[in-house]
Amino acid sequence: MNKKTKAGFTLIELLVVILIIGILAAVAVPQYQKAVAKSRYATLKNLTKSIITAEEIYYLANNQYTTKFEELDIDMPGGKLNTSTDNKYYYNWGFCVITAIQAICQNDDIGLNYSHRFLSGSTEPGSRVCTAISTELNSIQHQICKMETGRNNYTGGSVADGYFAYHYLN
Repeated sequence: MNKKTKAGFTLIELLVVILIIGILAAVAVPQYQKAVAKSRYATLKNLTKSIITAEEIYYLANNQYTTKFEELDIDMPGGKLNTSTDNKYYYNWGFCVITAIQAICQNDDIGLNYSHRFLSGSTEPGSRVCTAISTELNSIQHQICKMETGRNNYTGGSVADGYFAYHYLN
């Protein structure tokens, strides 16, 4: 009369649980990747804005901008300055550079670039550009630039170039 029953799960129950976990992962992973990319893009913006602020201070003191980081009163945490060839701050994820009219930081890991023009002496002073380095128009990079700029269409670049710029003013 004492029958022992075996406790356990049926194959169907295990398959249902695995299916549910798979569906949750399919929804969660892209959202996680987008959140990581947005966070790294925020770092690009902060670094670029710090460079612009230092450039504006330099401009007030010298009545001109510089393309040399060592002339600016700025600390670029975690980067390594290369003054021998291109005067760029290199990071394990990308670089920051100063040109004659703007500061640019680019994260190659996430395929995004943020640039900010100087307030004086440049066309479109103070303008900012989010650049998606991706030829897939539905990519996370394009979604971030569209959200950042409020533009649904890019204003520069092409599939052949491999990038699309979403330009926006202050």
